[in-house]
Amino acid sequence: MLKLMKFGPQFGVPDPSSFVVKLETYLRLANLEYTPKNGDVRKTPKGKFPVLIDGDKTIADSQFAIEYLKDKHGDKVNEGLSPDEKAQQHLWRLGLENHTYFIMLAYRWLDEKNAPIMHETFFANMGFMGKFIFKIVQKDIKRTIKGQGILRHSWQELEDMIAQDITALEALLANRPYFGGDKPREIDCTAFGLICNMIVPEMETPFRELSRASSNLVNYHNRMTNEVFPDYASTMIFKTNNT
Repeated sequence: MLKLMKFGPQFGVPDPSSFVVKLETYLRLANLEYTPKNGDVRKTPKGKFPVLIDGDKTIADSQFAIEYLKDKHGDKVNEGLSPDEKAQQHLWRLGLENHTYFIMLAYRWLDEKNAPIMHETFFANMGFMGKFIFKIVQKDIKRTIKGQGILRHSWQELEDMIAQDITALEALLANRPYFGGDKPREIDCTAFGLICNMIVPEMETPFRELSRASSNLVNYHNRMTNEVFPDYASTMIFKTNNT
């Protein structure tokens, strides 16, 4: 039995990490049985979640885990896609994971309105030591995002950039039910992992307001929730005037 190591449900979503949701979405789309297990990220091989365990094999990265599963079980999720479509969706994934994700990370951990929520959620039960550890984690995240380049921009520039990303997502989705086309594909694992973490958590961020205002993205989010994560529908389904 496959074991998925993760942070665990928070903020109404299956996991606060979009990469954990990405891998869990893939496991469900591929109809692979797995056991989710909440763990301590400090004890993982690369200091991050998700981690996939299959017998004596440990894969510590969402994409590496997906590639491992495709090699072992076949690529049923992407079945029917042309090489050109696979290449396009590969590049879409890289854009989301190397741009959109880091803007979201900055707003969650470094914005003064949301940082206290992250502290309360993950470190408050540790008392004084929790405050100390939170500052270390926050400093490490700040260094990572600045090294990546996103944090070299102002908050206004980040707001403009995430607005462009969301506009691009709306255009890519257009009138299709899924980013992958007629059914959810691998690209939907990444897209849904990010979009559900944009829409559901109650934090003051420009991406929450923009994504919630998009009936296109909300309908997609609700469709994926109902089809892939029906067990989370009570906390994830979001209603707008158009849904």
